[in-house]
Amino acid sequence: MTLDESRRLASLADYGVLGTAPEDTFDQLTALGSAFLKLPMCAVNLIGADEQWTKSAHGLEPGSTPRHFSFCTHTIQGTEPLIVPDAAQDGRFRTNPFVTGAAHVRFYAGVPLIDGEGQRLGAFCVLGDEPRHDFGAAEIDLLKRLGAIVTDRLEARRSSINLATADGFAGATALALVLANADGRIRLWNAAAERMFGHPAERMIGEPLTTIMPERFRAAHVNGLARVVAGGASTLSGKSVEVTGLRADGSEFPIELSVSVWQGPAGVEIGANLQDITERRAQAAALQHMALHDALTGLPNRHGFEDRLREQFDAGGAVSLIVLDLDELKVINDTLGHATGDLLLQMVAVRLLSIVPADGALARISGDSFGILLPGDDLIRVSDVARRLLSATRDAFAVGERNLNVPFSIGVAVAPLHGAEPAQLLFRADLALLAAKKAGGRTFRVFDAGMEEQVAARRAFNDELLQAQARGEWELAYQPQVRLSDGRLIGAEALLRWRHPRRGLLAPGAFLPALEKHLLAYDVGCWVLDEACRQLVAWRARGLELERISVNLFAAQIEAGTLGEVVAATLERHALQPRDLELEITETIVLRHDDEALEPLRRLHESGVSIAFDDFGTGYASLSTLKRFPLSRLKIDRSFVSDIEREPHSVAIVSGVASIGRALDLCVIAEGIETEQQAAMVEKLGCTEGQGYLFGKPLDPATFEQLSFERDARSVGLLLAATG
Repeated sequence: MTLDESRRLASLADYGVLGTAPEDTFDQLTALGSAFLKLPMCAVNLIGADEQWTKSAHGLEPGSTPRHFSFCTHTIQGTEPLIVPDAAQDGRFRTNPFVTGAAHVRFYAGVPLIDGEGQRLGAFCVLGDEPRHDFGAAEIDLLKRLGAIVTDRLEARRSSINLATADGFAGATALALVLANADGRIRLWNAAAERMFGHPAERMIGEPLTTIMPERFRAAHVNGLARVVAGGASTLSGKSVEVTGLRADGSEFPIELSVSVWQGPAGVEIGANLQDITERRAQAAALQHMALHDALTGLPNRHGFEDRLREQFDAGGAVSLIVLDLDELKVINDTLGHATGDLLLQMVAVRLLSIVPADGALARISGDSFGILLPGDDLIRVSDVARRLLSATRDAFAVGERNLNVPFSIGVAVAPLHGAEPAQLLFRADLALLAAKKAGGRTFRVFDAGMEEQVAARRAFNDELLQAQARGEWELAYQPQVRLSDGRLIGAEALLRWRHPRRGLLAPGAFLPALEKHLLAYDVGCWVLDEACRQLVAWRARGLELERISVNLFAAQIEAGTLGEVVAATLERHALQPRDLELEITETIVLRHDDEALEPLRRLHESGVSIAFDDFGTGYASLSTLKRFPLSRLKIDRSFVSDIEREPHSVAIVSGVASIGRALDLCVIAEGIETEQQAAMVEKLGCTEGQGYLFGKPLDPATFEQLSFERDARSVGLLLAATG
């Protein structure tokens, strides 16, 4: 509808309201509008020819402002509410002095005040100093209703009719509305308040507000009301707070309360809207419980556990901390499935609960770890509890049709002896746990200072590994691999060495365990692959024929997910074929990664790259692994070869592995061969290839090349002598 400005101004003048003083009848509505819509500012603005006149303002100064600065002049351009979620982002208002100046208006919502003839006199609006994007349909509907009441009151002012419309609104709204006078006596109690508290209006009119308050809060209310009546500021006015209400049946319940205080004809008046938030509180409590508890076991989680530990420290009391870890949970998850692992964790929780003393607290603090808090720092007591926990977990857990024997390790730390703050105590309990694991598991350790010194030493060593990478201190040694039938050199295994600037050339045992857990593992593994392939090409260029080069993989190379691309790029860079390369993996790598992670190895095997299973026979899942994983070669661990001449069990194991290899069309190579007798026995038992000191120790590239040529010369001489 087009705005006829001359008719609009004529209608506005007919109301005789421009330039008049504030009136309670409008001030009550702006106070209620601010409270109901939870915004700090509310106003009734009338739009003249050149100015905006604020008839009533809550949170704002009344008076006039130039029309071209007015938000409401935009509102009266239409008949629907105008909502401005963020004035600073709105091209119409971003430079407005009410936005950029001290008022700092960011949110605006207004409805036009339209009289019976359709003329838009001004607007009823609420404003905020922060953006608001949640002003939805319910709020807009309430804004419209309040605007309609303002219009009615303008009409009433003009024609001296009563204010029944406001009473109708109070009765119809779903909000519980309560108005009280300076004595704290209730003079308005709407239907929603009746439903919420269970008191009918006829009983509550004239009753004190303290009727709906629990006894313990009444004195504070009386004192606060007296302060407001005396001219002091209300601490609740303009805010939403959560308080406790009292129903007619004596039950208590949580309420969200918004209060407005204004000066009425008879003095101070107080208006409040109330909302029952029982359901919201229940939802919040449920979320809080979820945030602090483990969904699988129902025990407190790490957050809940740390909160309780922090409370112990804040109270200044001594506390004992036990950290218990399932050492093989990942293996169980990977081999038997996560459902089995979850059932096991639930059964472990139940068994631990039966052991933890009544004054202790049990929590699941990580995927495979539990924490226990005990009051006091009695090392004798906490050690006894740790022993009983270990004893209880030695018995198998019946999970479905399986009996699982799971090793546990325990670390213990007590405060204040071992830690002055929660994080330090947790860290030191973890160090004790690590020491228990290093001792072989199924035991417990109490923290001592030496453990922290070891950690510091490990950190220093890790820094040295970084320096080794930066300085290029890695080297490769190569150990010959031979065909047992004629002693012919067929391959070499590349073995990593570290040329340490102070300690000299280090064998893998001195640094490999730390490197495998270091972030450098991936980069070093890629360097080993590239350098071994480069060396193979160099040897072949000088006439040394090797069928393959073998490279050990780090777990990090599997986990990166790029192994296929890296191997293909390396082979292409050195002009090698897939059959020229063999990748060695351990059972640990296979067991700790799912089929998806190992898929690149399958694709490499299909392309022609050999895959060797290193140290075969030393792990309990080797046979099941053979069924699901593509292999080219089995490497029998040296522990079965070293005593093969005197230990029947080793003979049986080597024979069995060789038989499995033949049945699966896999080559079998024996490691650790040191004597001619061992070589003869493993060949007789079915091994086709060998590796060990008998054929050569790990050698630098030049020495390997020299000895390989000498070996070939001797082999040719022996062959000529045998056939001559």
